[in-house]
Amino acid sequence: MEKLFTINNKDFYHVSTTVLYTSSYNYLEDAKEFIHHNVVVINEEKNANLSDIPVSILQEFNCLDLLTKTDLTKIDNLKITILENLNTNKDVYVFLNVLTYLPREFKNKLITYLATQNKIIINYTEDIEESLLLNHIVVIHENQVIMEGAKEAILKEEKILNKLGFNLPFIVELSSGLKYYGLVNELYFNPESLVKALWN
Repeated sequence: MEKLFTINNKDFYHVSTTVLYTSSYNYLEDAKEFIHHNVVVINEEKNANLSDIPVSILQEFNCLDLLTKTDLTKIDNLKITILENLNTNKDVYVFLNVLTYLPREFKNKLITYLATQNKIIINYTEDIEESLLLNHIVVIHENQVIMEGAKEAILKEEKILNKLGFNLPFIVELSSGLKYYGLVNELYFNPESLVKALWN
């Protein structure tokens, strides 16, 4: 499998991944490496043009209101940047600490849309809630890869995550408490699965 990027001499491949990092990590160095691949890199500074987005895309993402808004917010501009870049022949979409600002519905729709297009997603974030969006996690602290693996395995390492300053995502922490009291039998990583388990 072709290498996609490297962190401190450790290679990562074409797998959709959350790069969960502490504030000391400079992800801009990674961005320099991404530009040598067939990749779209999206950050807050990237400029976008609303007129370049097909109406069908705006409609699919419930963003038709952007066409008539006269005073666009930071989140509006971020949506425009992302939507403008959906119609490309790029294989990989890299989000540099931007998805955390977006509404949950938009993020979920975006992840689903890119997955149906067989795109690889790399999401850099300091927000552990974002780790629930994708199935693979790399945890970075002071330029070191502390952990890497499946979401379910990484999010069970509560002690390590706590030492790095992360709490568990809310739904995982909630299901952990419910498991402790015998109300569920396992950890859950999305609200829908937890609600279904509680009703059964």
